[in-house]
Amino acid sequence: MPADPVTVVVTRVVRPGHEEAFERALREWVPRSVTHPGHLGVLILRPPAGGREYGAVLRFESWGAWENLRDSDDYRAFLEAIRDHLEHDPRVHTASGLEAWVAPAGAAFVPVPPRWKLALLTWAGVNLTALVLTFVLAPFTARLPWFVGFLIFNAAVVAGLTWVVMPVLSHMARRWLRRTPGAGTDHS
Repeated sequence: MPADPVTVVVTRVVRPGHEEAFERALREWVPRSVTHPGHLGVLILRPPAGGREYGAVLRFESWGAWENLRDSDDYRAFLEAIRDHLEHDPRVHTASGLEAWVAPAGAAFVPVPPRWKLALLTWAGVNLTALVLTFVLAPFTARLPWFVGFLIFNAAVVAGLTWVVMPVLSHMARRWLRRTPGAGTDHS
């Protein structure tokens, strides 16, 4: 189970004429939901005028926190309260760790790329970042105690990967990441 924060995206299509009852149940549920341990917040996305698909983006401090809420009697009661207002079962997508790096901006549901592709892309990113930072930081870290230099180098690698390298690499590799074997199509 991932120890990273988890993002859960839930989309629900509400039956025509049930919007008001659904929103009432939602207003009652949201304040209770955020009191569950490890729940970091929720963003409700209402449909545009004439639309009936509602979205909810939930953040949890860990996979276990999401499972605890999902398996709670409180959540089951909420699902039962809204069941008759929905056209079909909700769609639920979760992302954490590397998956969150490669999810396209604004995507409600993204098929997760195979782990080998995520590992290969991360390996390329780490090598590129470490190579560049070795030359950039060497003049500064050479004068420091080895452990301090080691910590600075690793902090720079992580920061570079998080805010520069992985967003750029995942954007550049988006078609390859989403390609399904044999389909030859782009899912981005």
